[in-house]
Amino acid sequence: MRCSIATRLTLPVAIIGLLVLVCVIVPRGTEAAGRRFSGDRNELGSYFAIDVEDGALSTPELITKYGYPVEQHESTAADGYIISLTRIPPRRAPRSPGRLPMLLVHGLLGSSADFLIIGPNNSLAYLLADRDYDVWLADMRGNRYSKRHTRLQSNDPDYWDFSWHEMGYYDLPAAIDYILRRTGARQLDYIGHSQGTTVFFVMAASRPEYNERIGHMYALSPAVCLRRVRSPPVRWLLQHVYTLQELFEAFGVQQFLPHSELQYAMTRILCPMNDPNNVCMQVVSMTVGPNPKMTDMMAMQVLTGHDPAGASVKQMLHFAQLQRSGQFRQFDYGRRNNTERYSHWKPPAYNLSAVSAPVTIFYARNDWLIDPREAERFAKLLPVPPSMHLVEDAQFNHLDFAMAKNARSMVYERILSDLEARERAGVR
Repeated sequence: MRCSIATRLTLPVAIIGLLVLVCVIVPRGTEAAGRRFSGDRNELGSYFAIDVEDGALSTPELITKYGYPVEQHESTAADGYIISLTRIPPRRAPRSPGRLPMLLVHGLLGSSADFLIIGPNNSLAYLLADRDYDVWLADMRGNRYSKRHTRLQSNDPDYWDFSWHEMGYYDLPAAIDYILRRTGARQLDYIGHSQGTTVFFVMAASRPEYNERIGHMYALSPAVCLRRVRSPPVRWLLQHVYTLQELFEAFGVQQFLPHSELQYAMTRILCPMNDPNNVCMQVVSMTVGPNPKMTDMMAMQVLTGHDPAGASVKQMLHFAQLQRSGQFRQFDYGRRNNTERYSHWKPPAYNLSAVSAPVTIFYARNDWLIDPREAERFAKLLPVPPSMHLVEDAQFNHLDFAMAKNARSMVYERILSDLEARERAGVR
């Protein structure tokens, strides 16, 4: 299966570090509902009912601040990594008996907070909770919330010897098993954005028994196939990946852009809210695709306090390998080491023909990382044709799926409507 992955791989120097920082902190918002209407702005100048202090709060603190119940859970993967799970339990019994739990999984360098930052009536996690869904937010290994292991410490180089393959092969199955045991459900619904879709399809292809535990999978900008990368800085970075790898190895760097308590203060200085043309916005536009009308400056400020949330260097390199090789396959260790690990000189490709869970794909015309033609090509690789939704807004970009001002009307309302239709039809 020929395909490629677009990523936000970067050099560990000031200008490229800033590039990655703003790649993952692009102002993202959802269309307001309830007490917020199009064109409304609160006293602090935001389109949304949010506060600047939200950038300094953790995922559980955000949920508590806005009046929702919250629980903290952990699942342990078979290889010892401990995965943080944050739950927003339903406040009352759902109208439909047997309603499935919802598992939301973030993208590259992101965290569970990505589904919360825009606040009630806007963020996807809150919209689901308002409708009495049992909402679970996962944090993949290596980010700020999931840096524990049964044997290793996070300052041990061996801890960082993982890519997103292990997330799909170990982390997701452990999280799914835990949620199903805890809730007594036989299946759950899954929503992933970007890398959150990559790890799902690793699991569904490599451990096909888990397809039976998925009611429905909603893929927001699926980062599985991408031959056409339109982002100029990302294209340049991918062309120099082997130089970057040598640099990382020379300096003994295994962890990539870990979360820092200082990052929020720094980005508030570098990228002030009152300047819509600040350096962050300029780099974001070049990276994910320009869409200034759907940008909320306070949302950007808040998001810088949460992302980047950390990743492994190997995780980044794996994305770059797939982009260069054009194949959705396991990590390439080189001919000799591949033979020892895989009994073949090439890493094995993921068997997408094993994916049987029902899938809905949302994709966008102005996504400079996952081109709409590649989303359509990926859909043809799945044995069961997925439902396809091309976002109507022609300017919608890669990160708009998480937090654009019109994400609710363009994407979230469609998901909610589909969930309701499945319930009415008795589809689990």
